[in-house]
Formats: sequence, structure tokens, C-alpha cells
Amino acid sequence: MDQVLSQAEIDALLGGISDGEILTESAVLEEPQEETVEKQVTDFDFIRFTKGKKERLPALEFIYDRFSKSFRSALSLFMEREVEVGPAPAQYVEYNEFIKTLPLPTNMNIVVTENLNGFFIVIFDAKLIFSVLETVFGSATISPARIEGREFTKIEFNVIRKLIDLVSVEMEKAWEPVYAIHCKYSRSEINPNYITMVAKEETVNLNEFTIEIGDIASWMKICMPYGVLESIKGYLVSTPSREDMEMREKWMAKMRDRIMDVPVEARAILGRKKMSLHEFASLGAGNVVMVDRYVDDAIDVEIHKKTKFRGKMGVYKGSKAVRVDEIIQ
Repeated sequence: MDQVLSQAEIDALLGGISDGEILTESAVLEEPQEETVEKQVTDFDFIRFTKGKKERLPALEFIYDRFSKSFRSALSLFMEREVEVGPAPAQYVEYNEFIKTLPLPTNMNIVVTENLNGFFIVIFDAKLIFSVLETVFGSATISPARIEGREFTKIEFNVIRKLIDLVSVEMEKAWEPVYAIHCKYSRSEINPNYITMVAKEETVNLNEFTIEIGDIASWMKICMPYGVLESIKGYLVSTPSREDMEMREKWMAKMRDRIMDVPVEARAILGRKKMSLHEFASLGAGNVVMVDRYVDDAIDVEIHKKTKFRGKMGVYKGSKAVRVDEIIQ
């Protein structure tokens, strides 16, 4: 009985319905529904996002800082004039976005890192090439280069090769405390589209160096695919300290000393002869065995049954000896 409405409540309810303040069930059903907004859905590449984000690899910063200092000294010595080299912060960009910033034609040089199973690309500013070219040919001053948009000549490519050799040597030195690499020049291209070793959507680590020679400001860029760095990421997440480097050098020196004390078996082979068991059993005193060499032929020196040297038989300080004339690789 408590749920029965009073007359006053019934009158208020009817008044609210007639005024539209209270909706009936039919009115609620007739109320227009909101239009459904169609939303666009796009795929999200988690791998690309992970590789594309800027990661801090302290050892890599350490490497390129060492490289900029050593390359400055090497380039100054090569050009016989003062050169300033300044590194810029490393960037992680898509290769496609990177090549859009390069002029055409450009100079891109592929250097293979054999023991790293990868490569990096060295890009030289044309002004740097022409500045080195003027210096090599004895110019006392360096004039601003005229970038004509042409291909490089054979003489200019010779200068580029010398610069690549400098970069390769200094890169090996800079990487040595972290991960030893061996650099080998592969080829040069003037059009980035000709380099198909890197996918356009792949993320690359880009390091730019400003190079000042007198009043001429130029640049050099080193581009390395992220996948190459990822394979040795464990070496790059921490910077080698001075104590670690000194300890590693001490261990390497001690290891070299211990290796030098390892005894090896060396044999000088005067000659060989194959014979049957019957022939061997029939040998007696006074028989002559003909070997496969003449008396003046070179003698093989074997280390653990592998031929490593060749030389001549002789006498040294009263003892029979072999003089090494050839090293067998």
C-alpha cells in the first residue's frame, strides 16, 4: 500500500506528461538516434615504431666522438693545413627521408665491414672534395667551389678514394675499444636510388660532421642501417671506461705473452717416398731410396703437419739448419 500514489502525485504526473517534461515509452522510441560516425582505421607497425624511435647508444656516441677527433688529425695531416671537424647529434631516420635531403648528383660510398657482416655509407659534400682537390694540387688558397650538378671526374674520384681510405682507417681505430671492425671499400654511386642494399622504409643511424677548411664550410655524413647496429646492440648500450680499456689491454698483452710461450712442433721435410710394404720389408743396408726432391730443391718446413715455410738446407754455427726463404700463407 506504500507504493500507491496520492491524488496530488497523480495530478503532478499527468501535468508533466501533458507539458512534455516526462517522456512516455512511445516518445522515447520515436526520439531520433545519433548518427554513427564511421572512423578510419590504419595499421600500426610496431616493429617500425620500435626501430624508428630515438635510442641512446652511449658506446656509439663514444665511437663517433673518437672518430671526429682522429679524423680531424688525419685530414689535417693529409691536407697539410688546419682542419676543424665537429660532430652533430646522431639521428634515427627513414632511409627514404634521408636520401630526399641529398643533392643530385651526390657522392655516396659504400664501405663493407667484413667481420660485422654489414656496411655503412659515407657521403661527402662536393665542396669538401673540391677543397681537398685544390690542396692536393698545390693551391695556396681554397676558393669557393662551383657546384655544377655534373658527375665527378676520374681525378676527383681518386681524391674521393683517398678520403674513403682515411675514413676507413679512422673508423677502425674508433671502433676498436668497443667492437673490432675491418673496413673495405666496395663502390661509389652518384644516385641514391642505385643503392638497393637498404630498403627505403628501413631506419638508419645518421651521423653528420661539419668540416671547416679555411673559410670553406662543408660536411660529411655516415649512414649505417639500424639492423647492423642491432646485431651488436649488447656492445653499444654501455660506454667502455678508461679502466675497462686499460684492463682489456693488459689482458691482451698477457694473452699474447702466454701464446708466444706455447711450444710448437717444427719439422723440415727433406723428401718423401711412397713404397709398398713388400718394398719396405726388402730394404737392407746399402740400399738407396730415391725421394721426390733434388738436393738443390727448396725444403718444406711444417708446423703441426702444415707447410708454413720453404727454405734451403745449410749449416749455422756448426749445426744443420734451414734458412727460411718463403712464407706460405
